[in-house]
Amino acid sequence: MTEMNNPSNSPTSNLSRMLAYNLTQMLYVVVKLGIPDVLARGPKQVDELAAIVDAHSSSLYRVLRALASQGVFTEEPEGHFALTSLSELLRSDVPDSLRPFALSYGEPWWWSAWGNLLHSVQTGETAFDSVHGMGLFEYLNQSPDAASIFNANMTAMTAQEGKAVAMAYDFSHIRTLVDVGGGHGELVSAILQAYPEVHAVVFDQPSVIEGTRLRLEAAGLDERCEITAGSFFESIPKGGEIYTLKDILHDWDDEKAIAILRNCHRSMSISAKLLLIERIIPPGDDPMIGKLIDITMLVLTGGRERTQAEYNALLDAAGFHVTNIFSSNMDTSIIEARPI
Repeated sequence: MTEMNNPSNSPTSNLSRMLAYNLTQMLYVVVKLGIPDVLARGPKQVDELAAIVDAHSSSLYRVLRALASQGVFTEEPEGHFALTSLSELLRSDVPDSLRPFALSYGEPWWWSAWGNLLHSVQTGETAFDSVHGMGLFEYLNQSPDAASIFNANMTAMTAQEGKAVAMAYDFSHIRTLVDVGGGHGELVSAILQAYPEVHAVVFDQPSVIEGTRLRLEAAGLDERCEITAGSFFESIPKGGEIYTLKDILHDWDDEKAIAILRNCHRSMSISAKLLLIERIIPPGDDPMIGKLIDITMLVLTGGRERTQAEYNALLDAAGFHVTNIFSSNMDTSIIEARPI
């Protein structure tokens, strides 16, 4: 099988770049083996590198050569390989590392669900459930290794977006924030660092928040943050002036999303505010990462990214009205709503 060699701006070449499952898997392999971290200490000859990471030298060489042709590594004389600006981002010890994403996208439990996208399109059912016989979050509760990788992915994503949220919305007027489904506390960390007078509650499942305390302690924020375990389908802590839901509703269908919002409503005072931090899908065919993440929701969770009208409908059904919308410097928006 040969690849066609076309001018870089031709339709064939552009479409060929989209057929890139092979790159996803190669990036997963080198990250899983820890190669970017090894090469952070300097270039290595492929035989030496293979011995360090316990790989087959010739096969590893072929993968590194292929990735070097895409700018991920650089091949030096006598089979030595070194990092480039791209592979620097795959190291575990750099800010805004993309390593958690590369690991997630190549894991068999994630990859196999994407291989069943056709089932979702034909039936409307969630591909992950079809492949694994259970929903994603049930699967993660039963698989600590998968949960660790998934949580690292979510933490990395929120680390990139948290500072943007803290800049886009003024939290200076509040004292207590409740982050519903707050994961390992990355959003709260960004807000607490930007607003020294704010105190917070991170609320999530017991299996998730095991790592939250350590992360907040490492950031020196544990004394300003309470960690509470529970399910947002049952009840939500009271007493917040602001309630945040970041990338929560997009995980669920409309019925479950409304159930989460109603539980928030029951816990909120009439003066409290709800902030939905989500990607609002605009009309038209302009590029937007949310349109691609929407398909991830179709495959993995059964949720969806939504338009502004669709978020308005959810909030209205749960007893809220929208008071403002703020845009961050990323693709996320902050929908501010009050209970009525």
